[in-house]
Parts: sequence; C-alpha cells; structure tokens
Amino acid sequence: MLSGTETMECRTPLRSRSEALMNTKLIVVTDLSLLRAYREVQGPRDREPHLELVEELRPEAGHGKLSEQVTDQAGRFPRGSGAGNIPGDLSAGERLNLDTEQSRRLIRQLADTINALLADDAVSECSLAASAPIHKQLLDALNPKGRGKIGQILA
Repeated sequence: MLSGTETMECRTPLRSRSEALMNTKLIVVTDLSLLRAYREVQGPRDREPHLELVEELRPEAGHGKLSEQVTDQAGRFPRGSGAGNIPGDLSAGERLNLDTEQSRRLIRQLADTINALLADDAVSECSLAASAPIHKQLLDALNPKGRGKIGQILA
C-alpha cells in the first residue's frame, strides 16, 4: 500500500432503518483521486428520484505530485564507476514505471471498494462513470459478480 492515510466515509447504510431496500440502484462516479457512490432514492412524497451519497473514498496517493510522495530525486545518487562514466557524475534518477505502478494500485483499491458495494444483495443494478483512461482497467479489475450488476457504463 502506498499510503496509510486514505479516507473512506460511509455516509448512509445501503439498508435503511426499517425499509427493506430491494432493487437498489447505485451510481458510482470515479477517477484515480476520488470515488463517490450514490443510491437512487424515491420517497413516497417524491415525484422524481434523487441521489443520496452512500460512500466516498479519497485515496491520498491519488492527490498531489509524485515528487511529493517519494524522497529521492534525479541526480542525487552517484552513478558509479565504469567505462564511460565521469568521476563525480550523478545518476539520471530513473522512475522505473513508478507512475504506472501507482495507477495500478489505485485502480485495484477502487475496484475493491466497488466490489464491496456491489456484494450487497440489496443492490440490483449499478451505473458506473469512470474517467476514460481508467475505465477499461477498472472493469477488468472487478469480480464477475460485481461486473454483472453493472448495467450502464459512462466513460
């Protein structure tokens, strides 16, 4: 895990007080830095359904620059000795796919959260709105049961 300071808030339980919510529809909106899940609610006096926030996840690794999360910077370590190296020359500070690895971990964390939400039997359908760069990877990371509940995908 990249950071132990992720914030996860559960605003409203999926199963409300005394009502048995069957056929609950969830709407999940996400990118790498924020996930919000809403449920569609329609009260007896409501003409149109409205959205109620169920869950919010803000992974700290999704915010800020990579240079704020790692301490080593380019040119801070000696390159070493060898043919073609100049004495005192510093390394190039290769990132070695750190951006890709961080994105992969964030997508896995988002998928785990969505899987947990969709595991509830009260949820019958889900609409997923994910940013274009991650929507395919996010769908691939979801388990088959969760993927089966997704009825509409907005990218």
